[in-house]
Amino acid sequence: MKAFFSGLLQYWQLAVVGVFLVVLWLHGTSQYDLGHSTATAQGDKALADLRTQHEELRADTAEQNLVLYRQQVERANQAEQVFLKAQEQIGLLKQQLTQERIARVSTQYTPTRGGAAVPAPRFVVTCGWLRDFNAALGAHAPAPGACRANALSQETAWPAPGSDAELLESGVAATDILAHARDYGAWALSNLAQLNALLDLHDKEER
Repeated sequence: MKAFFSGLLQYWQLAVVGVFLVVLWLHGTSQYDLGHSTATAQGDKALADLRTQHEELRADTAEQNLVLYRQQVERANQAEQVFLKAQEQIGLLKQQLTQERIARVSTQYTPTRGGAAVPAPRFVVTCGWLRDFNAALGAHAPAPGACRANALSQETAWPAPGSDAELLESGVAATDILAHARDYGAWALSNLAQLNALLDLHDKEER
């Protein structure tokens, strides 16, 4: 009988140990699942927060780029308006010179103050003067027929300095010279206006 109770006690001890192990395993499993789910939730939240931050940063960057682009467009429009206004003023001056002033100041003059205007003396422009005038402006214009170094040649070379041919009359009149200055001046003023507009735009972008 004693042996029976002893065996029964050992059985219950083993059963209790088994139950304890099962409970311990179940508890460990539940703790592992809880930890895993918690870690997963925390990871998902961190990832979502990071994505939100990236979206906000991307939106802020896009907004800043849009503002900068609009500012650049506005500066470019302002520079264009300044350039167009300068072009308009240049065109107006050119029109005035052509229609009203060149012929008047080139073909007549007043010998004395308060006197009547009379036809101006013939203005002689020599071939050498015309050659050097073009050279001073950096223009490489061919010599007109009256100024060619060799009158019998088709070559358009200018007469050499010091030669007799450079003192020949070129056929260019005072009105021609002033008209040339008008066109050259309009070209130079247009380039200057464009350069100033670009410099102004560059200065505004650096501010």
